[in-house]
Amino acid sequence: MSTREGSLEAPQRHPIDWKNPDFYRIDSLNQELERVFDICHGCRRCVNLCTAFPRLFDLIDEGTTGELDGADKQRFWEVVDHCYLCDMCFMTKCPYVPPHPWNIDFPHLMLRAKAVKYRNKGASFRDKLLSSTDTVGKLATIPVVVQTVNTLNKTPAVRKVMDRTLGIHAERKLPEYTAATFRRHAKPNGTFTVRDGTRTPGKVAIYATCYIQYNEPGIGHDLLKILEHNEIPVKLVDKEACCGMPKLELGDLETVEQLKNHNIPHLLKLAQDGYAILSAVPSCTLMYKQELPLLFPNDEAVQAVAAAMFDPFEYLALRHQDRLLKIDFKKPLGKVAYHIPCHQRVQNFGKKTRDILQLIPDTQLTVVERCSGHDGTWGVKSEYYADSMKIGRPVFRQMADAQPDFISSDCAIAARHIEQGISDRHHAQKLHPLTLLRMAYDMDNTPTPTIITDSSAPSQVDTNQSPAVVTRDSLLTLEAYAKIRKEFRAQVMAHKKSRNIALGENITLIFEDALTIRYQIQEMLHVEKIFQEDEIVHELEAYLPLVPDGHNWKATMMIEYPDPAIRAARLALLIGIEDKVWIRIGSHDPVFAIADEDLDRENAEKTSSVHFLRFELTPAMIQSFISGVVLSMGIDHDAYRASLEIIDADTCASLRNDLVP
Repeated sequence: MSTREGSLEAPQRHPIDWKNPDFYRIDSLNQELERVFDICHGCRRCVNLCTAFPRLFDLIDEGTTGELDGADKQRFWEVVDHCYLCDMCFMTKCPYVPPHPWNIDFPHLMLRAKAVKYRNKGASFRDKLLSSTDTVGKLATIPVVVQTVNTLNKTPAVRKVMDRTLGIHAERKLPEYTAATFRRHAKPNGTFTVRDGTRTPGKVAIYATCYIQYNEPGIGHDLLKILEHNEIPVKLVDKEACCGMPKLELGDLETVEQLKNHNIPHLLKLAQDGYAILSAVPSCTLMYKQELPLLFPNDEAVQAVAAAMFDPFEYLALRHQDRLLKIDFKKPLGKVAYHIPCHQRVQNFGKKTRDILQLIPDTQLTVVERCSGHDGTWGVKSEYYADSMKIGRPVFRQMADAQPDFISSDCAIAARHIEQGISDRHHAQKLHPLTLLRMAYDMDNTPTPTIITDSSAPSQVDTNQSPAVVTRDSLLTLEAYAKIRKEFRAQVMAHKKSRNIALGENITLIFEDALTIRYQIQEMLHVEKIFQEDEIVHELEAYLPLVPDGHNWKATMMIEYPDPAIRAARLALLIGIEDKVWIRIGSHDPVFAIADEDLDRENAEKTSSVHFLRFELTPAMIQSFISGVVLSMGIDHDAYRASLEIIDADTCASLRNDLVP
């Protein structure tokens, strides 16, 4: 057999024979692992790609012979666990990929090993949880639940418990969830005339993906705006579930097939009707373009969907080649450090995001083409977090060295990982390439209102103002807010310190005012990239009831138990606690909270960990408090009792500002 390196033919991938019983035989798997590992040991070109190969080479070097036969074969599973299927070894390094007769496809061998492990041992609760993106997303984005989830994910004590009990690293910054999910708010415009190009269908269907749906819907809205600007008729896929990539990475191929059976019929109809199907998450696009066709090579429906699936920038670049893309960019972007994610590179359509962004005048682009080391769930896990940050270090350095105004990656999770990795060196704004493109078109060019009180100091906010309301004119555009976000957030956090009151060890009241609510609205608009007028008004109307009107105090009540099991047990005992919270001004009668006026936040089994409270005050009470009498507050519930006399001068002064004598 030839031992030549490389091939004059293009690399090719073979179907994955996962329904063959031999695929799951341990002895057959071990034989193939040893064959491939021995070749890798003799080559070692991939040593700098990730930590899977160094782990393999260390096992060999530490063995009794310095060769594969002296390595501890039981520890080969460590190599498997360190592989997160980025495919970069196959794409960029290995000289023995098919059609070379040695037929090395390291990532798909690791996939086989993961499938064998899953079939024989199953998966941990943590791994099942992290890979169940639809289920977790639906639960986490329930309006009452979402604020609690996001708060807990940022609470150090809770994260330490998650690290200890679930194995989710305490330092990994997790994406936020949103109640304003993409599909519920998306407004696709299908009214334009279809203009097919020689390379592109003239109409588009959006496959939203779990991440766009539950975490960053603004990316999806930006894609819709870009397509609308280019007069391309758009619709959403009628029904969709997770693409299956998280389950593939877990080795749960049976669930991958179930998700395929759910998604493909809806996508097939669109493909047959002549739609280009766009997915804004590279891993999801790759799943339909490559992994499902290799898993189901004889399924004609899967093949048809793969042919209709496009990465958004792949589609836009082809439209540009067809002379059907508008390049009427009005706004330069300055310096952009752009990262090409692995699962986009594997699709083999070139650097299309770079090509489009380079069309924007007065925009300096630094392109980083290297694995960031995160993967969808791998870098979240406690045992791999340090490796994840190590792999990403060269990317972090290159991105930060550019001193960019924006950091960006087609993979939103990779961008979040990079943002965390460079936070101590640079504080560029993280935005998705689709958001940058929408900004360059300048489609969000509404007049910029102001929230400042001193035009000579644009980063300063008056935190000691008299009772105020939040109006539409007090909200900044996305771009204007981004410029002051860091300073504004610091001021609001300082302002909040005097308005957070702990009642006992496990309950905190956060007294809201116009400033804190304006901040929450601006953050909601920023995170979800909301710029359409009706959606801004919707958010404003949702939050306005939380602003005190001069005759009351309004507070968010947080019930906090770091341990999930303890929290569940305590919430079952604390039913009705929101009605037992009181405040007392001097010798006046106590005022009990009016709770949860928007909706009921408890059921027969438990109460919620978040409640919204209103304390109505009489004119006499207001006058007494302003004159300086003692303020006290507490909770009288059979399962939780606490009381506190508020003596902090800053707290009393801040609460007085909420009242009108």
